[in-house]
Amino acid sequence: MHVYLDTSSLVKRYVSEKGTEVLDRLYEETEAGRVTTSFSIWNIGEALGVIDRYRERGALTEEEFQTTLRNLASETTKMIRLGTLRVLPITSKSLVESWTIVLRRHIYEADALQISAAKEVGCDLLLGAERRLIRAAREEGITAIDIEAEPDEALQHIVET
Repeated sequence: MHVYLDTSSLVKRYVSEKGTEVLDRLYEETEAGRVTTSFSIWNIGEALGVIDRYRERGALTEEEFQTTLRNLASETTKMIRLGTLRVLPITSKSLVESWTIVLRRHIYEADALQISAAKEVGCDLLLGAERRLIRAAREEGITAIDIEAEPDEALQHIVET
């Protein structure tokens, strides 16, 4: 199984929120080699922005912020070396496809880019936590699950690989 993470899902791996348990299980399965997980280089930048906002609001101390960044970097590097995590480039094909998705589904460009990247690499499942993104992904023919609203369904997909 090949799973694509949207930015909100990626952040939940490193900041405890509703849906974190799904990401913890996914990463266990990914590390064990039973699942391939992907996200794009764009998602890393967005995740850094979200994590920084947590720090700015006082939801993370400076120490927690630094630990979170180290954990993101080290775990990503480890999984890439294991061959079970793919950090995808933003290709011209994916970017152009995202423009048509923006116009067809009336969503934000960053969300459309995540859908087009997931389609380009042929992911079996997109995990996210934003309703509009999940709905648009489904309309684009991608199996997509909201890890906050449907955590049991997400866990079931992950362990049935």
